[in-house]
Amino acid sequence: MRPTIEGLLSLLFPRVCGVCGRVLVEGEQTMCVSCRVFFPLTRFEERPDWNGLTEKLMTLKAPVERTAAYFFYQRRSPYSRLIQQMKYNHAPSLGRGLMREYAARLRDCGFFDGIDALVPVPLSLGKHIMRGYNQSYYLARGVADVTGLPIIEALRAGRHGSQTRLSASERLANARGIYSACPEALVGVSHLLLIDDIVTTGATACACLEALHQAAPGVRLSVLALASTRLQ
Repeated sequence: MRPTIEGLLSLLFPRVCGVCGRVLVEGEQTMCVSCRVFFPLTRFEERPDWNGLTEKLMTLKAPVERTAAYFFYQRRSPYSRLIQQMKYNHAPSLGRGLMREYAARLRDCGFFDGIDALVPVPLSLGKHIMRGYNQSYYLARGVADVTGLPIIEALRAGRHGSQTRLSASERLANARGIYSACPEALVGVSHLLLIDDIVTTGATACACLEALHQAAPGVRLSVLALASTRLQ
């Protein structure tokens, strides 16, 4: 009966491309073949110790060791729909699938070597209730699917407004002090990987890294994002 049920579900709720919305055929995952051809890969994993994302965070004096991001985000690009669908259209499983794809590539190039646990960037309680889920947690689950690494929800976010229309300096000032980390959750951990959905100015990731560093000064810190804007 299982194949029949799965077949019926696929007819009622067909899997569609996260970019163009076309129904996916067998063998396609998250995106159709046509959209995947032009998928703007960052290739940050080729130089995790120094790439556009690492430079962006180090410019903010963030305590970061290595970074990677799956694709370049550009507002109004067709591929920006992947972020919009995941965050605002109740499709966290899309993000999980995308991160699972990228994690397989990162595993093969040794990106996860020495990392003990995954820490998703948190949402404030109000945003979590309104959205119904934390998209970064689902991204972390995608990584865990491939690596088996545990997810530690060691960060907490206080109440704050949207940062979408703020400048880089305003974002950083707004983000600092919002996030706090629980030292007890970090006992016995030597290297954490912060999981974020999209890094634009780097303010949120920087604030989270600072909170983790304050709670556990001896812990090494790295960042993995689904998307990143290009370094200006």
